[in-house]
Amino acid sequence: MAAKAARAQVGVRRIVAALHWQRPAERSLLDIADLAREMQAELLALFIEDLDLLHLAALPFAAQIGAASATRHALDAAALEQLMRARAAELRSALEQASGGTLRWSFRIARGSPARLLAAAGAEDAPTLLLPAGADIAAAAHPIVLGELTEALLAPLLARRQPVLVRPGAAGGAARRATGR
Repeated sequence: MAAKAARAQVGVRRIVAALHWQRPAERSLLDIADLAREMQAELLALFIEDLDLLHLAALPFAAQIGAASATRHALDAAALEQLMRARAAELRSALEQASGGTLRWSFRIARGSPARLLAAAGAEDAPTLLLPAGADIAAAAHPIVLGELTEALLAPLLARRQPVLVRPGAAGGAARRATGR
C-alpha cells in the first residue's frame, strides 16, 4: 500500500513493463494494465528478445536438456526466433484485451540487453515506472533520478526483479541543491 501511495505522490505518467518470452506473463499483464489504469498512466509493454540467448542458440555446440526427459536437444536459433515472435503476438493480444479500450498503451518488440532497453525506455522527462519481467508490481520501487539512469545501475535491480521509479532531474542534482551550487 505504501508503494502505491509513493507512486501516486510522484505522479507516474508512464509505466514501462518488460515482457519476456519465457515467463508466464498474461496474469501479470492484466495486473499491470489495472495499475496503469488506476494511475492514469500510459503503458508501454516492451517485449524483449534477449540478444545473448539468440547468440548462444546460433553456436554449433549449444544445446538444451529437457526437464522431463533429460534428453539433449540442439538449440535452433531460427526456431527460437519464431517462438519469440509467436509469444510476442500472444502477449500483444492479451494486452489489447486487458486494455478494455480504456487504457493508453503501446507494444514494442526490441532486441538487446534488458537493462539497456529499459534504461532507454525510461529516459523521458516525466516520472516513469520501470517493471522488469516477473516484477512484483506491489513492491516498493527503487528511485533513480533520470540523469543518473545507466545500464550499469539498472542491471542489478532488474536481476532482482525490483520495480524502478525514474524521476526527472540531472545527475548530481540532489548534491548541487544540498551544497547550494
